[in-house]
Amino acid sequence: MIKKYYSNPSKLIKFFHAKDDGCYEMDFHLHEFFEIYFFISGKVNYLIEKQIYQLKFGDLIIMNNHEIHKPSLFPGEPYERIVIEFDPAIASTMSSEEFNLLECFVNRPKGKFNKISLNNEQIDQVFSYLYKIENLSKSNNKSSSILKLTCFIELLVYINKLYSRQQDIAKMQDSTFSINMLDSTDYIIPEKLSMIMDYIDKNLEEDLSLETLGKKFFLDKYYLSRLFKKYTGSNIHDYILYKRISKAKRLLSEGHNAMYTSIKCGFNDYSNFYRVFKKTVGVAPSRYKFK
Repeated sequence: MIKKYYSNPSKLIKFFHAKDDGCYEMDFHLHEFFEIYFFISGKVNYLIEKQIYQLKFGDLIIMNNHEIHKPSLFPGEPYERIVIEFDPAIASTMSSEEFNLLECFVNRPKGKFNKISLNNEQIDQVFSYLYKIENLSKSNNKSSSILKLTCFIELLVYINKLYSRQQDIAKMQDSTFSINMLDSTDYIIPEKLSMIMDYIDKNLEEDLSLETLGKKFFLDKYYLSRLFKKYTGSNIHDYILYKRISKAKRLLSEGHNAMYTSIKCGFNDYSNFYRVFKKTVGVAPSRYKFK
């Protein structure tokens, strides 16, 4: 089993170091792999589920494959970040009974505690791991694959220790901080919009048209659409779609068949569910086995 991951980790650990002008919009998305995101420069508000993080240099974001997310970009300065997407099976294989490498990715509330703020020493340490992985990704040396995987595992160990330390600090602070783990620059979705997003999350199999939501929450549908766009940077239709796909992935991984899943996720037309799921996830619902 372990030999499988050492033989070709490049397919299971995807490394991206990107820098651009940030003059574009990104929609909600959902990855098949888990993600580590290291912010270097730009002006970005990162939305994960219902939480918005205002990023600063050295912030580390961790996400699993069931958390929908999107960065909201503000043009005007270069947007630079380093992203690692990885197959969680790698971490599971390398974990021990004493130390779970996926702890900080899965053993927390969905869409909570995603950001780890680092001090200068911690930023330098994370940089050293990331640049080593980047250089090994470009190397043709026969040992590069093994070294890349080894360095990545070291990074996961370090991130889990940082996360655990941040949780310990939170417990010593006031209850609000403990619940939200927010910097003073972070903020949450307004209460009214948060209630609507909660309703969507709990009723994905129901009719969630703008008209229906507007009547449910006594809001004009056009105002609701503008409100959602203002705080998330995307339209409500895309949010609902990705929430449905996220639920579909969970149900399929639990062993439910594709037809049952399509109904429980609010897709009245199976052919539409098949098309959207395959386009979003990359495989047909019947072939999806990922957890």
